[in-house]
Amino acid sequence: MEYLDAANLQSRELNKLLKQKLQKNKELKLKNPHSLHNIGIGLEMGEVIIEGNTGFYAGGFLNGANLTIEANAGWYTGDNMMAGEITIKKNAGCNLAVYQSGGTIVVHGNVGSRLGYGMKGGTTIVCGSAGMWAGQMILGGRLIVLGEVGREVGESMYKGVIYLKDKAVEAKLGGNVFIDDLNKEEIKEINQLFSHYGINEEASKLQALRPLTSGRHQYELFEIDLQAEEARKYSSKSLEELL
Repeated sequence: MEYLDAANLQSRELNKLLKQKLQKNKELKLKNPHSLHNIGIGLEMGEVIIEGNTGFYAGGFLNGANLTIEANAGWYTGDNMMAGEITIKKNAGCNLAVYQSGGTIVVHGNVGSRLGYGMKGGTTIVCGSAGMWAGQMILGGRLIVLGEVGREVGESMYKGVIYLKDKAVEAKLGGNVFIDDLNKEEIKEINQLFSHYGINEEASKLQALRPLTSGRHQYELFEIDLQAEEARKYSSKSLEELL
């Protein structure tokens, strides 16, 4: 495994080096990240283990690589993530997994507010607690929170599902959602996820939060049609400029 020291690097330089090194080595350890912002933006391959804290937007637009953050992660980690995995060994800040459309994020600690805002696909698991407005306006995907959640959870969600263990969740619901039991297929799938990621939990203890099909969202706004490859044709240039 190769090592890369980020102590004297800026975000753009670091991300260019990450891409270059991952062309030759599938695994890389990043030392001295010092809460640098934008680490791992748009990575498509390889495994990166980050030995320390990350700043804002770690793993943003991730499209196939695996990131492991061995400490804490800042705001907007996994922003617009499309594919791959992000594992956070400690805590994450606000706005984790916003607009996520694919891949899996696992946080072993707690997260801040607005978890999964506008999420469109993929799976995010929080082993600890989440702040207020978790799952606001989600359009698809799965959120799983095994600790407590803050107020207004699931506010204005259109599609997708939020799985919760918080027994007091009924007093914290946002608008346009209801509490439901998990079906057998959901229990099986989530238990497989827990087993795969080494999470000592049982899906049968969870409740599902789903969007209502009546009221202010009684009509279908649009059908979600994710075309990641098509989108990349238009986003690759701007991503390269960022890197």
